[in-house]
Amino acid sequence: MINSIRRFFLICSGATLDILERPECKTELARYAMMGAFVILTACFAALSGGFALYTGFKKLMLAIPVGLLWGAFIFTLDRFIVSSIRKKRTDDDSSLLQKAWLKSGEIFTAFPRLVLAVFIAITVAVPLEMKYFEPEITAQIGETNTEAAKAAAATAPQAIPELAAVQDELNNIADREKNLRERRDSLTDDVKYEGLGVKAAGYTGVFGAGPIYRQRLADAKQAEADLANYQTTTRERVQYLTDRLNQLRLELAAKINQTNQRRENGDGFLAHFKALSQLAADGPIRNVTRFLIILLTLIETTPVLIKLFAKRGPYDDLLETAEHKVYFSQQVEVSNFNSDTNTDLELYEARVEARRELETKLIRETLSAPQVENLASEDIEKAQAEIAKATIDAWKWKQMRTVHESP
Repeated sequence: MINSIRRFFLICSGATLDILERPECKTELARYAMMGAFVILTACFAALSGGFALYTGFKKLMLAIPVGLLWGAFIFTLDRFIVSSIRKKRTDDDSSLLQKAWLKSGEIFTAFPRLVLAVFIAITVAVPLEMKYFEPEITAQIGETNTEAAKAAAATAPQAIPELAAVQDELNNIADREKNLRERRDSLTDDVKYEGLGVKAAGYTGVFGAGPIYRQRLADAKQAEADLANYQTTTRERVQYLTDRLNQLRLELAAKINQTNQRRENGDGFLAHFKALSQLAADGPIRNVTRFLIILLTLIETTPVLIKLFAKRGPYDDLLETAEHKVYFSQQVEVSNFNSDTNTDLELYEARVEARRELETKLIRETLSAPQVENLASEDIEKAQAEIAKATIDAWKWKQMRTVHESP
């Protein structure tokens, strides 16, 4: 008696339970139960991976769970179908190596689409698992990437507002002009002071007191002070407007930068994680780990098919082939019997039709004599002549009526 757990695994393997429950297949139960366990485990891996990948992309748990279960059910159905559809061919002990290789190649050809699909499924399953395994490193890599992108955005964002550069340049020009006037005033003021103190140096008279040169330098200093004050008065309103406009543009620039950074932070989806994983995979050890994980998952994905391919032919295969042959030959017998019955019915029908035709001919010959046949023929001739005369009169009448209507 098979317990419920083993029965469940046997159902997952796609095997026919009625055949496996026979005493001849007692040795096959463990192999097919293990095959079914691998099929259900592969489907569970696919469901977890598909659900995690969808959750990473959409951040919606209520969407990720049903889609992940649907993906796992798809992989389960596909594995179960392919495993159950692979038939182990019978090989005699005296068969040549070429014949055995030909039979094995036929089995491999049947499972080849599933083996190719297993590689793609393994990559699909491996990537989300890698993202979960390297989640701390991926988060750090995304943060570093966002920081660098924010710096680049801050450096290039002013180009999106050309007015900002124009306002800043105008303010810089006003400030530079004011700076030059202030330096000129300070320089002339120093000259007045040094000339009055009688400093002996190049460009100074060295005479203490307010001489002609001192008074000239004092006048130049006062003119420089007046020029500076006049320039400040003239540009005060313009500087105030430019300063306010510059602050407004800077606020707009900061808002754009924040919006860009916020959009980048909100774009923490599957593609961002995959890109970060690719950047981390540039490192040798991490690349080796990712490759090993893909190979491992590929082996897990192909395990049910590989077990069925390389397993020896057992009693279950013999009984299954016998049952299929019985059904096939019974159907052939039914088809042959149906064809025979149909041919017999057709022959009987044709024979009955021929007998009826002969009977009718005989009755006609025995019932009608030659004078009767001539009388029947004369009656038919008279009836035909009457119909012809009537048709001729109708045609003549129609012609005359048309002539009357055309020329009354």
